[in-house]
Amino acid sequence: MHRLKTLPNGLTLITVDLPHLDSVTTLVAVGAGSRYETKKINGISHFLEHMFFKGSAKFPTAERIAGLIDGIGAVNNAATSKEVTFYWIKSASKNIELASDILSSMIKESLLSREEIEKEKGVITEELRMLRDIPARLVWDLYEELQFGDQPLGWDLGGDEKTINLFLRDDFVKYMESLYSSKNMTLVYVGRLPKDIERLAANYFSDIRPRPITKFEPFKKTKQTKAKVNVFYKQTDQANLILGVEGFDKFDNRRYAAEILSVILGEGMSSRLFIQVRERRGLAYRVSASNNCYLDTGTFTAYAGLKLEKVYEGLEVIYAELIRTVMEKVSGEELKKAKEMIRGRIALHSESTNFLAEYFGTNFVLEGKIETFEEYLKNIENVTVEDIQKIARELFVKEKFNLQVIGPFKKIDNFERILT
Repeated sequence: MHRLKTLPNGLTLITVDLPHLDSVTTLVAVGAGSRYETKKINGISHFLEHMFFKGSAKFPTAERIAGLIDGIGAVNNAATSKEVTFYWIKSASKNIELASDILSSMIKESLLSREEIEKEKGVITEELRMLRDIPARLVWDLYEELQFGDQPLGWDLGGDEKTINLFLRDDFVKYMESLYSSKNMTLVYVGRLPKDIERLAANYFSDIRPRPITKFEPFKKTKQTKAKVNVFYKQTDQANLILGVEGFDKFDNRRYAAEILSVILGEGMSSRLFIQVRERRGLAYRVSASNNCYLDTGTFTAYAGLKLEKVYEGLEVIYAELIRTVMEKVSGEELKKAKEMIRGRIALHSESTNFLAEYFGTNFVLEGKIETFEEYLKNIENVTVEDIQKIARELFVKEKFNLQVIGPFKKIDNFERILT
């Protein structure tokens, strides 16, 4: 499905030709994110993502970049996570060269204007305030702070207002030079591609320089002897909570069973948590489970937005459903349905050039290889009901639970009681 090539400067090119389409997604993924930061520059990865849209040597203003993209009916965006950042433009296939020109210029020759940096500080500050006013979003940041503690994986990806306002242009330049290397990037094209796509890629991206790459500090695991509970007091009409445990990293084969377990517990309207929490008791509108893998650790979580007056009952039900997978095997029918759901979701997502570009780009830049959908599904298919129970027993140990709650609660006693 995909083709790999390394350009002379060390940049990896991935192409997925889908000639039946009329569009193409051009994406650049970089092995850069908030876990590469220090306390002093916490938030700079996300801030830098914003700055790339503020003007480059060839396209010197944000208005110029936006005007060109809007002028061809294209869409563009970017995203920063704790381990990877990516930038993309989706355009009609006939405009692939302009998309390449814009994206390469943004990354190679961003102006990083001092004036624009100062203006963007206000934008970033408002973005941070907006996100912190959304409990369903904030609870995830607080949960990872609770689980990972005072190390980069536990810090807020966006930083804080005090740090943001101290950033200087030199901070951005130094950060870019430490990570934005051709050997730490992947260029992806997905859609209807021209026959000379390799020449086009080399023309616009081969002058990105290889540089020494800064490594992040490995995650420092600490022994957890009892469940951790944190309540963030906020006057809300709904309690948002995440109950979770440390999970598995991207290279751990147990992640396949953990993925299926998360589907059985909390994906779709027939999942265990949805049936028990929403359908049978009417305690929540949203309830889900997820398995998230980092390079050297992970999280397995259950999320719910619960009625305030039913928050303790809701937590008890969620906890009971997790423990139930420890005590008894899931049924063969549940396992089969979960596998088919994963297979079906991949089929649906594979129709999106953006999904494919993000999947191939981020996976290669993080792992140095690509697990094809066929390989992934083969590993999923090999999981047994015994594997699911074994994973549940490894994950759901009462001393290992972490609970983050946002709502108008001043005490943690009742939450702790449920978990102990």
